[in-house]
Amino acid sequence: MGSHLERYPGVLVSFEGLERVGKSTQIGFLAEWLKARNVETVVFREPGHTDLGEVLRRTLLHDVEIKSPRAELLLFAAARAELVATRVVPDLQRGVVVILDRFIDSSVAYQGYGSGVALDVVDAINDIATNGIRPDITFWLEGESFVRASMPDQIELRDDAYFSRVREGYRDMAAREPSRWQVIEANQAPLVVQHTIREIMQPWIRRLQGG
Repeated sequence: MGSHLERYPGVLVSFEGLERVGKSTQIGFLAEWLKARNVETVVFREPGHTDLGEVLRRTLLHDVEIKSPRAELLLFAAARAELVATRVVPDLQRGVVVILDRFIDSSVAYQGYGSGVALDVVDAINDIATNGIRPDITFWLEGESFVRASMPDQIELRDDAYFSRVREGYRDMAAREPSRWQVIEANQAPLVVQHTIREIMQPWIRRLQGG
């Protein structure tokens, strides 16, 4: 069980992976499935879902070319801190399943492995932003992007070597913490991927429902 469970009765689920690898599709399937079983569920994306987060999302992905990897890390962390304080923690306190489209591990993979910020710096900033909260389950959809964006954002424009480093980061994190990370081959039929995710979620649903 995740480190926040001593304080919060909810379940924190994160999805990680490269851009356009199917995260949004799988998150939508999972949220619908949970709600059909009367499990209260909310979905948030990073950065976003707060006023500050949406402004920073536009800044980070579209409006400004950010040249400093540390500046990029800090902007993502500011959006994350606001989301955790105003949305994630209150919902976990209510016993809700909170599903995040990206969380702390994205910063490790992208700003750490991808852009070269020291991993201890990334970890320290993540701890400040989240007050030490970690996901109970992280689904890594491992694979290449399905399609290239017709209007790519600032991150999607980076080169293949960058994304190779990002994948290496995800691989290292999953190997270090196998009890939290669930690695799923993304380039399968979407319903096959979803079936695997649902099987993994079953024990958590039983716990929430008192089983």
